[in-house]
Amino acid sequence: MLKVKTAIGAALAGAFVLGAIVVGFSSAQTDNTPRDEAASHAPRESEKLETSFSDLQEDEIRDLVRAYLLDNPEVIIEAVNVYSTRERAADEARTRQLVSENLNLLTDPAFGYVAGKNPQQAKVAVIELFDYHCGYCKRAAGLVQEITKTDSDVKVVFRELPLLRKESEYAAEMALAAREQGKFLEFHFAMLNSSGVLTKERVQKIARDNGLDVAKMEAEIEKGEIVSIITENHQLAGALGIDYTPAFIIASLNGEFVDFVPGFDEDLVKEKIKQAKEAAG
Repeated sequence: MLKVKTAIGAALAGAFVLGAIVVGFSSAQTDNTPRDEAASHAPRESEKLETSFSDLQEDEIRDLVRAYLLDNPEVIIEAVNVYSTRERAADEARTRQLVSENLNLLTDPAFGYVAGKNPQQAKVAVIELFDYHCGYCKRAAGLVQEITKTDSDVKVVFRELPLLRKESEYAAEMALAAREQGKFLEFHFAMLNSSGVLTKERVQKIARDNGLDVAKMEAEIEKGEIVSIITENHQLAGALGIDYTPAFIIASLNGEFVDFVPGFDEDLVKEKIKQAKEAAG
């Protein structure tokens, strides 16, 4: 909303300036002051260009602009659309640059979990930021799981970004704690495949059902490192302008391709992976 208001303000300011130019030009055209051979000489003080407008002229400009905009309201909409498009393109460019500069951090397993058919040889990284209460994250789970099992050129980097409920924080902490017992993926997809609110009791039950030692998981959380990881994820997401889940960042590991998919669009994710592979060579 702030950007839209800014765009409207910019459009009105531009229209005001346009009106000022019109008024000024009109005044110049109606100036019948005679010119003689002395006109080539330096102008007298009284002849110097006036750069400000009188109150009457400003009123005329406002009336002119107002009349024009009332007759052509689509000009404001057009200006807002152009401004929004430029701002969106600029934001996307900044995000791509930040991802490129922080690719090693984004793919660091210390801040999440990395999986794939052959992650050491992968040429492309798919970084997913997710919340266990996110419906679209649940819908994306099948595709993500498939990639980790079948595509040796791609590794998936799981980054916890609990945003939607207070219960999401505990689920994210427990998921990261599951890494120590070698059960992250099983626990991760089990929670995504569950329905309803993931209360502490439900999370612990899902953990036990997947062969995890809950006491060890909570002891791991108590060390404080896992909480710091989630804080780091929030800070990184904030720097990238990501305040939603899921968010997919697709990048070739040679740095030649970086793009992102907000929300879940299976065809678009697949297309970006294809493009990243082509860039990776």
